[in-house]
Amino acid sequence: MRKFRLKQKKLYKIMKAIIIVSVVFIVLYIGAQPYVAKASNIAAIICNYACDLLIITNLCLIFSYYNKYGKSDSFLETIEYELDDHGFYFTARQENNTADFIKAMQTDCIKSGFAVDSNVEADGFDFAFTAFKKKEFIYTADIESLSRNDVVAYIDAVVNDITVQRLKRNGNCVICFVTDKAQEDAIAISKMITPIGKKEQLKIALALVEPTENKCFFLGNKPTKCQQMIANYVLRCDIPIDEKYKGERRLEFQDKLEKHMESFDIKKYKSGTFYAH
Repeated sequence: MRKFRLKQKKLYKIMKAIIIVSVVFIVLYIGAQPYVAKASNIAAIICNYACDLLIITNLCLIFSYYNKYGKSDSFLETIEYELDDHGFYFTARQENNTADFIKAMQTDCIKSGFAVDSNVEADGFDFAFTAFKKKEFIYTADIESLSRNDVVAYIDAVVNDITVQRLKRNGNCVICFVTDKAQEDAIAISKMITPIGKKEQLKIALALVEPTENKCFFLGNKPTKCQQMIANYVLRCDIPIDEKYKGERRLEFQDKLEKHMESFDIKKYKSGTFYAH
């Protein structure tokens, strides 16, 4: 992936430089065109052809760049954030059991103006509470031992509830799992962001909390509305997140992800056969 990104950045710099040179040349020629034409018709014709050639070259470069890299850019950027993020974060909350932690979260959501419902069933899955405010959505589930399958199933349930049952098409959603123990396969996808829609109008982020260990696993280094929601209502701290809330710099699953991304293939990604997690 890193080699792919280096090639992408190199091409972007070349494209940017050519565009700047082209714009400067065309602007200067527009101002000087009457004088050039007066001095020599041949020179004016050559300059006109040069402008046309520069415009075509720029269009070809832009098309080539976005055709090859545009669709993967957001995806790879998120992976880079996952790899560079701290392994986990500490919460500022004092509650050290799931029931009290959820109750404290729910109280803070109510104080912040969320419409809160307790003991909600969505698409056959139980949530301790849900909280909605304009384009901000929070789903909180209490699961004793959290696995990857649990996380994936709950994501599907939330997507269906938001888009089908509530008819929401854009916004930011946080699914908070409060658990006694998050299994390694669940932690491995804790920093995953699920975008919904062609323009990614709806984004779903995860927060895996172990109150007994005072830990929260989530994507904490990418400035987004979801990051702010998790910081405010799960960690109970402000943005930017203070250093004292940051845990280990890197966990094993991040090393595995980096190794897996070495095999990134843009053709497989475009065909939908390459997955990060």
